[in-house]
Amino acid sequence: MWNLKENSSKIIFLITIFIIKISIASLVPDRAGHVAVIIDDQIVFMGGSRFIPSTNPIKSSIRVYNLSDEVFSLSLSSQFSTSNPPYVDLSDTSARMKFGSEKGTAVLGGPTGTKNVYLIGGVQQNLTRLNEIDTNLNITSNQTLMIEEINKTYDMTNQFVFFYQPYGKSWLNLLDQKGTPPARRRSTSTVINQKGIIYIFGGRSQADTGSPIFICYNDLYAFDTVLLLWNQINVANVPSPRSHAVPVMLPNGKILYIGGVSQTQPGADADLIDMNEIPVFDTNSLTWTYKYTNQSILVQSRIAHTATLMPNNNEIIIIGGNSNYHFHLTTASPVFLSLNIAKEPYEYSELITSGDKPLPLAVHTANLYQNYLIIAFGNITNNLTDPSEINSRIYLLDIQCKTWVTNFTPGKSICNSGPRIDIGFVVSIILGGIIVVLIIAVVILYKMGIIGFKTCREQPREKRDHDDEQCH
Repeated sequence: MWNLKENSSKIIFLITIFIIKISIASLVPDRAGHVAVIIDDQIVFMGGSRFIPSTNPIKSSIRVYNLSDEVFSLSLSSQFSTSNPPYVDLSDTSARMKFGSEKGTAVLGGPTGTKNVYLIGGVQQNLTRLNEIDTNLNITSNQTLMIEEINKTYDMTNQFVFFYQPYGKSWLNLLDQKGTPPARRRSTSTVINQKGIIYIFGGRSQADTGSPIFICYNDLYAFDTVLLLWNQINVANVPSPRSHAVPVMLPNGKILYIGGVSQTQPGADADLIDMNEIPVFDTNSLTWTYKYTNQSILVQSRIAHTATLMPNNNEIIIIGGNSNYHFHLTTASPVFLSLNIAKEPYEYSELITSGDKPLPLAVHTANLYQNYLIIAFGNITNNLTDPSEINSRIYLLDIQCKTWVTNFTPGKSICNSGPRIDIGFVVSIILGGIIVVLIIAVVILYKMGIIGFKTCREQPREKRDHDDEQCH
């Protein structure tokens, strides 16, 4: 008999699964310059840039890539393989970004008890207007006019902070902000502390942020997400103007700034910063100091790398990046670095890992979750030319034994402090051996007539009744 309620529920379930499968299948994750934030037991990816395929007629020397307004997530609450991560595309909801976005910085936090995403700066592009340009022959046939029109697509907003509510999957405006925010810029060095204060240092303005000239900054701002208050921190000993420096917040309230590029004056070219000089800002004393590393190995200067503090608070893992800033954005060496900050001077060493390690990457993301360092997407670099390929994979580094793995299992490491031992297998072998030894011993004792229960049963009934106590 047709059960309308039961079968309707099944139909709805199947439709939901079908929609999810189509959503996953239609999502193309390859991108660079995106942001990634871990929210409870999921990682959320936003924006980024993607190369335009050579088969697309809009591709030209000035239309090399498109910005993305997509938002998608990956659950970290269940097992998955890196060969087929179960992404969930949120772009058909209110989670979709209001613009194409890249090279911003996303931090998670806010007032006590809240988990909001604050997207700081970056490139914001009017994708609707861009599509109109791509289909207008009068514009596309005139390269000078096309460059002018494309640059105008970056002038869609002067907003500097964008506010995303994960559980409402919606973007909201931060109203009633007090104080003066920084000038619009991208590639800043941004972190948030446990009190909900965001620290924003440096960054750059240029054509893709609506600026007529290239400017690097060395100003430092604090944004209180509780009071919605901006405060510029003006103190002595500030580093030179720079962008792309990667910030690392330490538990003691100090922020390290690693790598990047610096500029002597607005409009001038930028030069890569020595990785052996690390500016440090103390958020407690509001002072700048500098750390210098022990130059035990040669470390190339770089931009577009990542730097992640390990749970022991003594090691920072640095991955990838571009070198040769003036010519080609080529691979920085070593690709994988460990920075020991347990003692001074700090010391770099090449990070030795095993397993299926990533290709050399830049403008990727790195997020730490439990014992996994999650590396996602980014440009694939080489030693000769600019990147021409974007990575579509994620990689998992099991930080306990520095091994790249292809399967994610929540709360589980493939290794301990020593070689991996399957305890269950060892116990099974031991128990099996004990059982075999006991069986052999019983057989031998029986053959020798030492075990008496068999003898007792073979006695005549009268004798068994008489010796019953001896048989038990």
